[in-house]
Amino acid sequence: MVTVELAVGFLVAVAMTTALVGASLLGVAQATAAEASAQLARQAARGDDDAFAEARGRVPDGARIEVDRQAGGVEARVTLSVPVLKLGVVDVSAMAWAAYEPGVGP
Repeated sequence: MVTVELAVGFLVAVAMTTALVGASLLGVAQATAAEASAQLARQAARGDDDAFAEARGRVPDGARIEVDRQAGGVEARVTLSVPVLKLGVVDVSAMAWAAYEPGVGP
């Protein structure tokens, strides 16, 4: 009886650990997407093409990048597809907006 309870408890502990690791991976991916979108929006709003290219190069491979130059600023969206421990793929997205620097604009 004790062995069965121990086995069930062990399986529950493994399942909980797996869920926590998956949630941690999603959190790291969200932070990466947020930082990348902020950098892309900031550099595009500054009008610095070299820094924008460098920021774009730091975005993880396979990420979808959308940059929308609007009347008052630049909106950048980065979307990452994150595989969660062989359970499936979750899309994580972040959006940032930055106002144009003086002398830069559409």
